[in-house]
Amino acid sequence: MTRRTLLTALLALPLLASCGEKPMLGQEEPAMKPKNLQKRIEAIAARAAPAVLGVAVEDLGTRQLWAFNGDRRFALGGAARIPILAAVMAETEAGRLPLDEIVTVRDVDLSPPPSAVADAWPGRNTWSIAELETLARQGDNTALDLLIKRVGGPGAVNGWLDVKRIEHVSVDRYRRQIATDARGLASFRAGWKGEAAWRKAVDAVPADQRAKAARERATDPRDTATPIGLLRLMEAFTNRELFYKPDPARLLGRDAGYLAKALPAGARIIQLAGAARPDLGVQPTNHAAAFVELKDGRRIAFVVFLTASTADAAQREAIITDVGEAVLKEF
Repeated sequence: MTRRTLLTALLALPLLASCGEKPMLGQEEPAMKPKNLQKRIEAIAARAAPAVLGVAVEDLGTRQLWAFNGDRRFALGGAARIPILAAVMAETEAGRLPLDEIVTVRDVDLSPPPSAVADAWPGRNTWSIAELETLARQGDNTALDLLIKRVGGPGAVNGWLDVKRIEHVSVDRYRRQIATDARGLASFRAGWKGEAAWRKAVDAVPADQRAKAARERATDPRDTATPIGLLRLMEAFTNRELFYKPDPARLLGRDAGYLAKALPAGARIIQLAGAARPDLGVQPTNHAAAFVELKDGRRIAFVVFLTASTADAAQREAIITDVGEAVLKEF
């Protein structure tokens, strides 16, 4: 018996609200219809081309998992906040990182937008861990980098994932390094903070140099995850393998749109959703990760990546929404 089979057979715990003990694996009928779902997702992926679609979805009651390009690595983009926040929450729960601890922000700590922390600097240069965590859930790059630094750097985040046996999820650089590397820029500097200054710095890089950097980023294994790997992290979180008292909203936040638009009446969602900044007509990545609870109590975990899309924002969001609708249609 594999480790995953053993864990999924033994662990079946509530997701969004406390409820009665769930049946053991095999005592519930599988909810998804894989063949139907495959056809639906293949059609969506064809419509999304030349972008690449990756999907992993799990019925958290039966532990039935389905994936499309599930073992393919995708740039984490904003979804990096899932492993980062998980590592930070582990330190907090262990008593090594008090939420009221104060962090001082220096010029070398600043990261590209979006970042309320960078925008406020130097007028404000101190923040609590609790404040940084809240901003990180909103996608604040400086807040994320400060939290990574506080727990020991990207290597410490990866080390924690290794200890917890979470495979195929990798956090290798600070957010400020990823953003500059992907655009052919030198190290981030304080003068580039804010939307206007950052855009000016990016536009100053020759288009061919930016295109080369983007191509290299597309094949870089660093700061990536497979859909199944990220889903496994989310599953382990809800199963209390990582924390005694998991709080999905504290891990993902409550972003609007994307999969939320696919929900049937009475369903609830906790979702991380967003997109990297487009450049040269290409959107590097869109992503959505969510826990959904249906009206009848069934619970579903989603991970969706869409990479290298030339479609506009509305079309990209519609693709991810259609993935959600296709999955829910087969329940």
